[in-house]
Amino acid sequence: MYCYLYDEYIQENKRFERELLKIENRLTDLGIAGKVSRLALFRNAEEMIRDEIDHGVSTIVVVGNDETVRKVIDVVADNDVVLGIIPIGPGNELARMMGVPEGVEACEVLSARRVEKIDVGTVNGRRFITGVTMPNFRAEITCEDKFRVTSVARQAALEIRNLTDLTDPRDGQFEAVISAAVKTGWGIFGKTQIKESILPLSSMAIRSELPISLFVDGEEMKSTRFDIGIEPLLLKVITGKTRVF
Repeated sequence: MYCYLYDEYIQENKRFERELLKIENRLTDLGIAGKVSRLALFRNAEEMIRDEIDHGVSTIVVVGNDETVRKVIDVVADNDVVLGIIPIGPGNELARMMGVPEGVEACEVLSARRVEKIDVGTVNGRRFITGVTMPNFRAEITCEDKFRVTSVARQAALEIRNLTDLTDPRDGQFEAVISAAVKTGWGIFGKTQIKESILPLSSMAIRSELPISLFVDGEEMKSTRFDIGIEPLLLKVITGKTRVF
């Protein structure tokens, strides 16, 4: 059984009405129509989804964007159901990487039902799919309790990659990419180049004396301590032929 979860911004914007009608008609034609549930400001999304799962729903289809997926990732992963996406509007980078086209064309991908299991990352217990970025990297990191790395460059950035155009989210690891501006040569003839170090890891600890910011799937978190891990093959997702992995 399918449950289609409409995000609030779709319900409030009349420019999506025609596209939603096309989607609903196509789902009926394909024989995969299901119950429609609507997210609202004062409605608990996780509680709503758990109720649907208790009534036999095995596939949750997000009708929205990347932010909508973030609202449901925990409850979907914890209850071993399949996640589908019908992307509408802006902010659908995750759907692109999954190989899911926007609008009514996404219905064909749902109907084909190519299910893949992918890794999910965690930051202080909070899950993410794509990755984590720290544009101003000034902290100490401990990699798998084996070795430490400290940024000494004036300009450095840290990126944790799980699902990107360059990584496979099914290998049980994430990539920690440290980029630093390094000056070569002497005096006025010196040049600044960006050097990268790529570390395949399953866990990482970040520590700082002062609060620092990082962005988890685009959303900011602030703390002096971040513990990053990976949950291998936790999430079941419906993908299209053009997925990046």
